[in-house]
Amino acid sequence: MILCVRIVRMKKFKLSTSIQETLLHLLLAAVVTASVVSLPLDFLEAPLYDLRSRLSHKPSADERIVLITIDDQTLNQINDLNPLPLSYHLKAVEKLEEQQVKAVGYLMDFNKVQRIDKNGFEKDTAQELYRSTVRMNAQGIPFLLGIPFDVNGEITAPFPLSQVPQAIAIVHRDGTTFGKDKVTRRGLISLNDRLAFEMALANKIYPNDGIVNPPGTYSSNEADAQYFLMQYHQNNNQVYDSNYESFSYPRYSFVDLIEGKIPAGELKDKIVLVGTFQRDNPNDFTIINSTQDSQLVPKILIHANILDSILNKQGIKQVQFPYLAILSFLLSMAIIVASFRIRPSRLIQLTFYLLIGTFAISLIILQPIPHFGSFWLPLGAPLISLTFSFYLMIPLRLYSEHRKRFALEEENKALIEVEEMKTNFLQLVTHDLKTPIAKIQGLTESLKRSLADRLSSKDLELMNHIFYANEELNQFVNSILELSRLDNQGVRVQLHSKDINQLLEQVILKLRFVAQSKKIQIITDFEPLFAIKIDTDLISKVLSNLIDNAIKYSNEGTTVHVETREVGEFVQISVRDQGFGMSENDLNHLFGRFYRVKNEATQKIKGSGLGLYLSKYFIEAHRGHISVSSELGIGTEFKILLPLSLTDTNLPKIDLVKPKFYMNKENNHA
Repeated sequence: MILCVRIVRMKKFKLSTSIQETLLHLLLAAVVTASVVSLPLDFLEAPLYDLRSRLSHKPSADERIVLITIDDQTLNQINDLNPLPLSYHLKAVEKLEEQQVKAVGYLMDFNKVQRIDKNGFEKDTAQELYRSTVRMNAQGIPFLLGIPFDVNGEITAPFPLSQVPQAIAIVHRDGTTFGKDKVTRRGLISLNDRLAFEMALANKIYPNDGIVNPPGTYSSNEADAQYFLMQYHQNNNQVYDSNYESFSYPRYSFVDLIEGKIPAGELKDKIVLVGTFQRDNPNDFTIINSTQDSQLVPKILIHANILDSILNKQGIKQVQFPYLAILSFLLSMAIIVASFRIRPSRLIQLTFYLLIGTFAISLIILQPIPHFGSFWLPLGAPLISLTFSFYLMIPLRLYSEHRKRFALEEENKALIEVEEMKTNFLQLVTHDLKTPIAKIQGLTESLKRSLADRLSSKDLELMNHIFYANEELNQFVNSILELSRLDNQGVRVQLHSKDINQLLEQVILKLRFVAQSKKIQIITDFEPLFAIKIDTDLISKVLSNLIDNAIKYSNEGTTVHVETREVGEFVQISVRDQGFGMSENDLNHLFGRFYRVKNEATQKIKGSGLGLYLSKYFIEAHRGHISVSSELGIGTEFKILLPLSLTDTNLPKIDLVKPKFYMNKENNHA
């Protein structure tokens, strides 16, 4: 990992940060993919393949294939034991010849037939059986004998049946390869350069069609054999039902055949497979699934499915290694890139969706697709690449987040120090300004009184300007001092019963002269209200600030409407003007510290930018709410909601010292 980072960050490349990150992501994904695709993952592939095989839609069984089984019904009716005497097989072959079948695949080991003469083989019956097979082949009805196989080679039938066309009939089970769990997933095509039973029978049935290996055929050099992933075929949505002994292919009992109970013509032009099927004989069954509900299926049904897959070219093709590596790389790359760009919770969701999506895609392509066939996408490498990338990137993401958090904490400490220095500086400066401001105000008033009769009107106007400018400076200093006090000590709300209407009248009376100087009329509409508990001093400051702003930010000759009414469990106070109005951006920042609306209409209006910030603070300290709406050129309206039943017990229990503005920016954009 360190090597990857160093390679990308080598100075001689001088790449941009984005290119470095992209190269790092590509390198990590490539390392993960190369590591995973080289692992032996058969232990994972086998159960995943079986699960998808169970979930996939299976092709319909070929109606040309019919099964004849030496089953429990046969043994019970003829009152004999399996293996049956050779004479019964002779009768069966003769009946099949009469039925004018298309081909016969006889899955029987004639070395194990029951012998009447214990000292020898029934040569006369065998000769007659042999002649029947020769006659059928002469009539264009291929007869193929399926023979067993052991480590020493084929186990041929006794003479003269050894002269009957025969091929190795093996139900392959994964014993030393793939799942290594004795589950049947593959069909045998050839062994030791000799065609297996199903492939040989298909070529005999259609000798002129040039039947080639089914899709998905592959070679095993160790076994000197060829295999393919076969399809299981269904009828009425099932392959085999053990409860009712229901097969996906038509099945008749051996005894019905030899006793002539199968209607004439029923088997005409059918490919007939003859074999054993007894419930209490484990050698007649094989497992076709490795999942918990693994299914035992008769071997003769497996032979039928292999033959069906060969005749209809329905083998399953494995996705080639390069495509598998590309898919693994893309999944790994997706997780690596996403881990740096989305939250960990979203990364978990993305990983889950990719896992489900990959499985769904593999399930879809396992279905028979017209003109393309079926494909097997091994999922071991893609899923492990996906999972490994996730668990690899989580620690890296945590490490990155830790570094960012550490940097933010360091930055926060520096900001706190700067804020403390600024606060201390403001306290020092504003406190020291109080005395000269008071002196200027006192001297100005004294000069006005002592020189009033000797000054011209122009000089008196200048004196008044000095007085008002000093008053504005005093208000600004008081706001700074109050802000500093709130940051350091918070505020204690002292509740007293007060009539809001009466408090508003007092505030309006103080601002009447300012309104008259701009010929602004203050119109009141007070609904009779009961007294509520508020901090009179704090709410008075809020109301003064709102009404004063309405006057300052309105044109001459307009009106300011002040209304009160009871709304639910609150008293609502609204202050509406016909002033300049504000934009959406101004409204988003209006209650921030030191924020002032800046445009051509307001640039000459003086203020500290703290009034609305403190107003919001004081209202929320009362468990109230303040809101604003405005339109440019139309006016602005502030609404305050104060609870009717505020008491000392339901005041906010938290410390009323507000967080620093840079630590809680969302509070500055109400």
